[in-house]
Amino acid sequence: MAYEETLQKHIRCKKGDVAEFVLLPGDPGRAERIAAKFDSAEKIAVNREYTVFTGKKNGVSLSVCSTGIGGPSAAIAIEELAKLGAHTFIRVGSAGGRKKDMPVGSVVIVNAAVRGDGTSYEYLPDNYPAVADDEITSALKNAAEKLKEEYFVGGSYTRDAYYMQDEELNQQLLETQIAVSEMECSTLFIVGAKRQLKVGAIVGTDSNIMVKKQFSLKEKDRLFKEAEARSIDIAIQALVDLSKRKK
Repeated sequence: MAYEETLQKHIRCKKGDVAEFVLLPGDPGRAERIAAKFDSAEKIAVNREYTVFTGKKNGVSLSVCSTGIGGPSAAIAIEELAKLGAHTFIRVGSAGGRKKDMPVGSVVIVNAAVRGDGTSYEYLPDNYPAVADDEITSALKNAAEKLKEEYFVGGSYTRDAYYMQDEELNQQLLETQIAVSEMECSTLFIVGAKRQLKVGAIVGTDSNIMVKKQFSLKEKDRLFKEAEARSIDIAIQALVDLSKRKK
């Protein structure tokens, strides 16, 4: 098959460009920071919101592909990566906290999501649950403990309209096991279920609606960057462990 026939339309990668195990940040800048933690990495493609690197960590082949913000672009990324042979994914993202005991700058392993997005309904009906793969969730917990990093575990409220708030739903969710709010988890979990892929997620919190203390933007950025670095380390370790276990 000719090169152009195998090239994926949006991520601009072809067979052999990506590993079976992939990290999925939203931010292209975070993709750069993840790749910098590999032992070796090559930038494969940059197109729109999609920046793709492939490299090695502890002898394991890994890729990272940024997805941009929200469900539609995240779904495109995971679909095209899967067409090239990827089968195990960890979202490495940012989120707002929703628990009183969760400081800004916390690391949260997301095990399920409220489907407040629109994209997931194009894949499966509304009564299908958006849940993370058990094996990946366990691998993330084990990796955090191996690295001696503190973490929370809980669900996410995934939504599309960043600047819109459903106050009644917000109040209901504060009384549940929903730990964070963000914009991609439910989409990725549902696409994973539909396509029989393994998908998990870990996020760092950049805010918390339940914390009364006021932070400057500079301080919130510092706290989030620290959480981001820890979540990246945990996600990489989890994929390395999963890959070695498969072998």
